[in-house]
Amino acid sequence: MRALVDRSDAHGFVRVPGSKSYTIRAATCAAMADGESVIQGALESDDSAAAFECLGGLGAQVHESADVVYVRGGHLRTPEAPLWCSESGATFRFLAALAATIPGVTVLRCSPLLARRPMAPLVDAIRQLHVACEFDAIGGMMVIHGRRQSSGRVKLRGDVSSQFLSAMLMSGPRYEDGLRVDLASPLVSQRYVDMTRECMREFGVEVDTSTGGSYLVSGGFAPTSYAVEGDWSGAAAALALGALAGDVRVAELSRTSLQADVAMLELLDRMGASVEDEEGVVRVRRVPLHACTFDLSDAIDLLPVACALGAAAAGITRLTGVARARDKESDRVASMADGLRCLGVRVDVEEDEMRVSGGTAWGGVVSSAGDHRVAMAFGILGAVTGNLAVDGAECVSKTYPGFWDMLRSLGVKVALYE
Repeated sequence: MRALVDRSDAHGFVRVPGSKSYTIRAATCAAMADGESVIQGALESDDSAAAFECLGGLGAQVHESADVVYVRGGHLRTPEAPLWCSESGATFRFLAALAATIPGVTVLRCSPLLARRPMAPLVDAIRQLHVACEFDAIGGMMVIHGRRQSSGRVKLRGDVSSQFLSAMLMSGPRYEDGLRVDLASPLVSQRYVDMTRECMREFGVEVDTSTGGSYLVSGGFAPTSYAVEGDWSGAAAALALGALAGDVRVAELSRTSLQADVAMLELLDRMGASVEDEEGVVRVRRVPLHACTFDLSDAIDLLPVACALGAAAAGITRLTGVARARDKESDRVASMADGLRCLGVRVDVEEDEMRVSGGTAWGGVVSSAGDHRVAMAFGILGAVTGNLAVDGAECVSKTYPGFWDMLRSLGVKVALYE
């Protein structure tokens, strides 16, 4: 599918969907709790659908009704068939650690895009628990020979992806006498682990970090009613649109959120945007933007939208800490650099840095590279350049199925073609 975006003024009010990260974390915790949990405000997307289906395959009873999900857990078993995790890295990694605690063989399958992303540290951690685990990156398949264990201890790399640590922590309550995770290297994306711990706390489990560099998990999950926050990652595109093309108000957002992409507010402030916070509604209005230097190390998912803002701002925007963006749904450094160059924007790339020379973007045809964040970033930029076509526009369904409709609701001229 191709999305053609024309120059537009954007005005209005939107409610962003629930956080993907919290939705999948809450569903995973609920599947381990003995009883029924209610997850309110859950995200409806390809990623969350994959998580719900896979948890159902492991024996949890999952029922969806609008944006409320009911999960009855506590009686997990090995699946009768391979579980299809699609492109959801959180689902694949969280369930791999969980499957290690379920006696029998669990097979997880994923898309080629996900299969190329790092998995080795998690496989190594699972093997340290004396659980046989094999990952076939070519076939996109992981086979785990799970078993019941009274306790466990693993040493885990923290410098590749925080999802590995989150996966191990959430599986911890399955160990009767507890699980200890020692970090073998500094942790990246700390805020995502903080989100995991916060979610686990809502389901009755505290993670002890008092030993320094180690995480101790004990006790069991209890069913609960859980409210999912609005998604700052999805909101980032809408907020950037306000800064670029008009006056946009986004609801259901909290400045005190643990979500890493709340850093979007700091990025907008650094670029001179007009930002107001009106009791959970963030309002961003168009003003001339200027370049800045911004470290994305702790909010790597903001890279595409930061590139889009940089392309429209005066000066050279310097984005650092970008290396890990190469291991996302696409190589986002290359995807954004290639697309921006097609639009006449100069982009200089180093291993861990991008420099975007702004103010010269024009229309053209770009590829989403099958990456939802890339598609959304070019979608909002099109409201400034006009005549911008995004190929592979359907990939936004991974986390924000209503993205193109949201743009239209704000007055952006969007035409979709098969």
